[in-house]
Amino acid sequence: MGADNVDVFQRLVFSVPPLSRLLPAMAVLGGVYGVVAVAAISMFTPLSPEPSTLVPLAVLLFLLPFLFAGELFHRVLPRYPRTWSFFLALTNQFVTFVYALVLSGANDVGNAWSIVWLLFVTVYLINILVLVVSTGIGRYKRILLVGLAEPAVLIAAFYAFAGGDLGFSTYRHVFAFASLLIAAAFLVLVLAIVDYLIRSNTDVSAFELTSGILRNDRASLDLGVEAEPAVETLAIDNGDRLTLVAPWVHPGPLGGFGGGQLSGNVIDALNDGGEEGDSGFFLHVPCTHKEDLSNPDDAETILDAVADPDRVDCASRLVHRDYGEIEFYGRRIGDKQVIFLRGEGIDDYDTGVFMGDVDESEVLLVDLHNHDLQNGPEKEVLYGSSEADRLKRHFDDFRDRLADEPRSDYAAGFAVRRTDQDVAALVESVDGQETLLLGIDTNGITPDVRELAADYRGEFDEVLVFSTDTHASIHELANTTRSDTDALREAVERATETVAPATIGLTSRTTRPLKLLKNDYNGLVFSVNILIRLTIIALVMLYALLVIWLFF
Repeated sequence: MGADNVDVFQRLVFSVPPLSRLLPAMAVLGGVYGVVAVAAISMFTPLSPEPSTLVPLAVLLFLLPFLFAGELFHRVLPRYPRTWSFFLALTNQFVTFVYALVLSGANDVGNAWSIVWLLFVTVYLINILVLVVSTGIGRYKRILLVGLAEPAVLIAAFYAFAGGDLGFSTYRHVFAFASLLIAAAFLVLVLAIVDYLIRSNTDVSAFELTSGILRNDRASLDLGVEAEPAVETLAIDNGDRLTLVAPWVHPGPLGGFGGGQLSGNVIDALNDGGEEGDSGFFLHVPCTHKEDLSNPDDAETILDAVADPDRVDCASRLVHRDYGEIEFYGRRIGDKQVIFLRGEGIDDYDTGVFMGDVDESEVLLVDLHNHDLQNGPEKEVLYGSSEADRLKRHFDDFRDRLADEPRSDYAAGFAVRRTDQDVAALVESVDGQETLLLGIDTNGITPDVRELAADYRGEFDEVLVFSTDTHASIHELANTTRSDTDALREAVERATETVAPATIGLTSRTTRPLKLLKNDYNGLVFSVNILIRLTIIALVMLYALLVIWLFF
């Protein structure tokens, strides 16, 4: 995944703990925060709270407002998960505790008053920002109301404890509350401007995009141009049938938007509802996010282009050549070629880099995409660049060498295992050479898969590992550090057991017209990346102005 796409979300997303952990944590932390806050006030201020006030303070200031808000967000905002709601409340509980510690260092009543109201404003703005990002700006009126409930309960609790004894005029109270509302209105205005600017450039709402990605919604992007990409089909038959589908479409941009779930959709279709013994998997060709689908429903259009190739019973041995910056592995099947590439430090390639003058029905080119899942490369090779020209020369040289390889009888065994991470194994035997191809529906390879492949190199002459470059789930992209190696072992064991004389064939068909993002993807990404930075700057300025407004 390159740095230019919506990968900023990957860096921000984490797994929200289950409710069974959030609620006890909130209760325990409420008590701890209350004890520490009272101790800090006793140590650093002239005040000496009575021990009897500890429990009411902990309950009213550090527990009830957040339990109330955690349930309220979930009930009032459609489809807002309860776990997200309570996690947001837990975050605000911690923010309240931090401000309580800051409050203990106030040097006079006026500063204490400003700190308390800065807390209320901060909690309100956090609610607005998080709820807009996770539900969309279209519900801003409801968000303004529901987001105010939590600071309102805190304000009531504050006045119940100390508000009536501070001696401020009515004007000061009205001014503080007006500051809270003005800050909220300013934040909504900033977010609305951000959304308008992105929508005016891309016809996509920034916050519909972020909320949909976070919820893993499935939606079409009103972007892109009409195209008819090729879909290559590699079929192997040894009594059972394996269908490997390689569309010249990138599985993105992310989540349920566009083709983010394309690889999983294809794998599901190839393995569900077919004849007994039939299975299939997805192959990733060298392409970039400009080849992302605009509409997720076009996965069906791609599947309609899957064909039944003529097959042959002979193939060459798997040939390998390392050109330093790129490696190729290839096999002749009849008069056609199946080639796998691995580029050092390269994430994606423009479609024309290798195949601009090559017939897809004659050559299947697969990008192994087996970089580290969490620390992958960010570079893209652009068509027409000197690097692209150099890689193309390496590719043509390899194809020329492969064309002279002799062919022998072909045998193969294969297996696909359906788990949370779909996996596939293909064992091929030609002229005494046995090779293993391992595939996994992820975006890169985790270290345990790399170790597993290394273990198998003692049993096979060549072991290749590939990923599908899926962008199906932002949560998995952000958090996956281990893979289902047990499923991979089972697939390899089954594939080894079923090796038998086989036939293999390759063909290609173009799809019916569908929409690919093409250059609209760049407009979307550049707009999002620029405006994210502008939003952060605006929020910092807003907070600085609040401090100046309330304290000076």
